[in-house]
Amino acid sequence: MSRMPHKIIHALLALLALLLALHSQAGEPPGLIVNFDANNPPLMYAGPHGAGGLYPSLIAKICERAGIAVTLRAGSWRLALLELSKGRAAAGGIIKTAEREKQFDFSLPLFYERVVMAYPAGALPYHKLEELDGKRVGVMAGWSYGDAFDQARKDGKFSALDGDSDEQNLRQLKLGRLDVVLGIRESLQLALREGGYHDVALSQEVLVTNPSFLAINKASQQQALLTRFNLALQAMRRDGGYDALLRDFFAGKPAAR
Repeated sequence: MSRMPHKIIHALLALLALLLALHSQAGEPPGLIVNFDANNPPLMYAGPHGAGGLYPSLIAKICERAGIAVTLRAGSWRLALLELSKGRAAAGGIIKTAEREKQFDFSLPLFYERVVMAYPAGALPYHKLEELDGKRVGVMAGWSYGDAFDQARKDGKFSALDGDSDEQNLRQLKLGRLDVVLGIRESLQLALREGGYHDVALSQEVLVTNPSFLAINKASQQQALLTRFNLALQAMRRDGGYDALLRDFFAGKPAAR
């Protein structure tokens, strides 16, 4: 009985390896669709060519290093949360809460958001959460400002009024319809500068520092992609790529491709 030629054996082994690889990936979605808030510059916003800002730039670079195909979309944050809850898309730049952890899986932290308070320059300054009691507080619709704030809001300690952008909330503040506006320091600084709000002050104290994340629905079967994403993020932090991207972004330089 003649022996099978080595070339045929090698070809069959290569084919078998390919079939096994395809089978192992059959249950894993091919890539990520990531939704962002369209109204939170400079961290995330709807730009002329799609989603722009720190979070889209960072997530795109991490996915590139991880070999993950990614689609970035900017729109209503309420819609982003709805699509995340339905497992239709991931959400970028989201804050982790105890309630959200029941339904979503989170990446390693992407960035640390420092939430500060904006108020009329002639008013008494704000320093801490308890000083919001009885006030009309402008917040972003669908956002969490941490478990302590969310619980105080639920308990009715203050009146929290939802807006769709920092600019909208600052206009309400200027019209006297709000006492104080909460926002991420970098975002509020940009909105104040571009809107010419010279009569609005920002608190020196940080109300809360929240790590932000990429989140997927637990039922989305994308945990393997999230693991690859985390490994690439860890590698970027080790080799300096993460710090370089943040430094260039806040210096106004385009992200390297």
